[in-house]
Amino acid sequence: MSIESDIVDKIVQIVAAVPGINTVNFDEVRLGVEDFEEHELSAIQIWDNGQTITHQRQRSLVDWALSLELIMKSDINNVVNQKALFEKRREIVLALFDKPNLGIPGMTHLYYTGNISDLHLVNPYYIARIDMTAQFYDQLTGTC
Repeated sequence: MSIESDIVDKIVQIVAAVPGINTVNFDEVRLGVEDFEEHELSAIQIWDNGQTITHQRQRSLVDWALSLELIMKSDINNVVNQKALFEKRREIVLALFDKPNLGIPGMTHLYYTGNISDLHLVNPYYIARIDMTAQFYDQLTGTC
């Protein structure tokens, strides 16, 4: 199995354990928030934004850009507003960066690179994106 698979599996496991997150998607990212059923929200989607690779002799140092999209919506049980979105985003970030190498051999660090919120564009949904880079070593060549 590739280290990318290990990283994604661990991120899904961590994010799915955050209270109030009902759905975590990586393989089946949905393009529109209206594609989610009410019971699936609050939801996380994980986006692969590409890799930057530095060849270092027999291995490569990989910086893999990922984004997590948090989608929330008010329902009968709770009201979602800007502060609720910010608090849930913070909860997710703290969970992800509790162990920055995710306990994965070969992974050096998970770096928090930014976030953005889309508060009112798709009413009544609140959306936040968490950007990060997973840095790891990947064996590239055999012995010389």
